[in-house]
Amino acid sequence: MDVAEMSPERLWNRKYVHVLLMESVMQMALYLTRPITASYAVSLGASVALAGFIAGLLATAAMAIRPISGSLSDVFSKKNLLVAASAIFAVSALGCATATTTLALAIWCAMQGFAFAFKSTLVISMASLVVPKGSLGSGVGWLSIAYTLACALGPAIGSSLGSSLGYSSVYVLSACLLIVGFFLAIAFKAPEPASGRKDVHRRIGNFANLFKPSKMFYGPAVAYSVVAGLMMIAQGTNNTFLVLMGEQGSIQGAPFYFVVYSVVTLASKPLAGRVSDRYGVSVVVVPALAVAMAGMVQLSVFHSALSVCVAAACMAVGQASAYAAVQAESVRGVDERKLGRAANTFYIGPDIGMGLGPVLGGFVLQTWGAPATFAFNAIAILLSLLAFLAYRAARRSAA
Repeated sequence: MDVAEMSPERLWNRKYVHVLLMESVMQMALYLTRPITASYAVSLGASVALAGFIAGLLATAAMAIRPISGSLSDVFSKKNLLVAASAIFAVSALGCATATTTLALAIWCAMQGFAFAFKSTLVISMASLVVPKGSLGSGVGWLSIAYTLACALGPAIGSSLGSSLGYSSVYVLSACLLIVGFFLAIAFKAPEPASGRKDVHRRIGNFANLFKPSKMFYGPAVAYSVVAGLMMIAQGTNNTFLVLMGEQGSIQGAPFYFVVYSVVTLASKPLAGRVSDRYGVSVVVVPALAVAMAGMVQLSVFHSALSVCVAAACMAVGQASAYAAVQAESVRGVDERKLGRAANTFYIGPDIGMGLGPVLGGFVLQTWGAPATFAFNAIAILLSLLAFLAYRAARRSAA
């Protein structure tokens, strides 16, 4: 494969559109079932606590497999791994649909988590190979739109269908979408590594090396992972407790938050990607995180529906844009043989942040109330900004 094909001149080339379509289908399939898993587990006889554990198994399993999923994706064919992950994703969705015990549901949810870890790593790795090097930020920004739309539409559709047709039917629909994703993965013509098959065979021969820390993680991406993880503490807290705060009367118009966040993100992420490509990641991240922090500070003081909408817009312009920018930067210019590790290393921080947010934010909410919770979110974003500035300053000093 020649260099021109590996470095296309246009962002919207055929292979990138193919990757974007795969990501859209699989994200929608995933978020159809996220809001009903706990209720499904309760209907099978689980306690509320056990249902919460089962609902969180996807994220837990994904985080558990990430240390090796990145290194494996750098050794084996990315396309073949994506086909396998898509197949496991679809089969596990069908398994959830036919589960008759909580143990069976838990096992299939864990299988989905393993497949999801590989899928997320492979999609961002392949996207970085099929977009122009100068448009990587834009490419990642548009890919994240698939996630945003899935977050906005999937839970609403899944909850509605679960109430009217039953939980199993939602998992069947999810499996159908994942089967489409499976065939899209088969049809994708992935770029072959420039290193060739001989190098791949040599690395497979020393399989034990895959489990060394140097092979499981990509050092330069760690700082961006930390920055993104701190951002996602605030995001995880908002996603988990905003509706509850609204029900308790702590804020007004809580459902508007998710609508405004989704709509504004559709415009802000691609724009942030273009600015990052042209002027550098710092031009996006620094003002974006300042805006996100301001949104959380004002919501800690004012609790009206208008304040909720302003906070949502600030988080969409700020946190969402900054996240897309640092994600693109974590794989920008990375050797193709290390792309899987770089993408995978980046995701570890957000995984941890999304898990820590509800735990720490829930403690703050229970102890000091909603205003303190939003102040806590602002502090997490401030720490993210300080971590980013410290890393960029260290890079400049080392240059």
